Amino acid sequence: MTTQRITVVGLGPGDPDLITIKGMRAIADADIIFVPRSRDGESSLALQIARPWLRPDQQVVELGLVMARDAAKMTPAWQAAAGQIHAALAERAGQGGAARGAYLLLGDPLLFGTFTYIWAELAKDAPHIQIDFIPGVTSVAAAAAASQVVLGATSDRVAIIPAIDNSDADDLRHLVEQFETVVLMKVGRRIGHVIDTLESIGMLENAVFAERVGLPEQRLVRDLRELRGQECSYFSIVIVRKS
Repeated sequence: MTTQRITVVGLGPGDPDLITIKGMRAIADADIIFVPRSRDGESSLALQIARPWLRPDQQVVELGLVMARDAAKMTPAWQAAAGQIHAALAERAGQGGAARGAYLLLGDPLLFGTFTYIWAELAKDAPHIQIDFIPGVTSVAAAAAASQVVLGATSDRVAIIPAIDNSDADDLRHLVEQFETVVLMKVGRRIGHVIDTLESIGMLENAVFAERVGLPEQRLVRDLRELRGQECSYFSIVIVRKS
């Protein structure tokens, strides 16, 4: 059987200069570029970031993905994306030679990456496809660098979790008690709950907000009270660090 391979490339937080050399090589070597697209009509952010490294002759396949907390709503989109990847690689392999694809996504592939769901579908329906991963600079590392906050030193304990709802205030309180650094990812519309919770446990002054780090619209906020009533991007992080 002709080799069919897909390399999952972490692009980093958004700055094209933060793509690793190995990642750029994988992009350059690919016959087909797969990129996630969150909504119909909205261009792929991963594609925008990687475009300087693409060749004119490369086939680009945009995969429409649904972002929702309900897995039942997302599953059909993951299945469809896996089917598109399988079909595109099979068609390329049918033309002779190896079929090499690269799936591009922000951050690191294995830290809340969209491909993990597609991976599960490919493992069931197309186990012959070889899959490799190239790590990327995480948004957590980029946010810490931009805000100059130490994530961990010596024996510090660090927790990285998705942003909490108001009902999870006790969980966050427990984490702050147990860990020197707590990173809340995918804050978005939950920013109000996060502010209220941090204020209730006396840790609001120890928090920094970072949004769309590495992109032109990057924003850093050290007084989270300024964010009350605002809409924040899905690509936002709050780092809570004990003094």
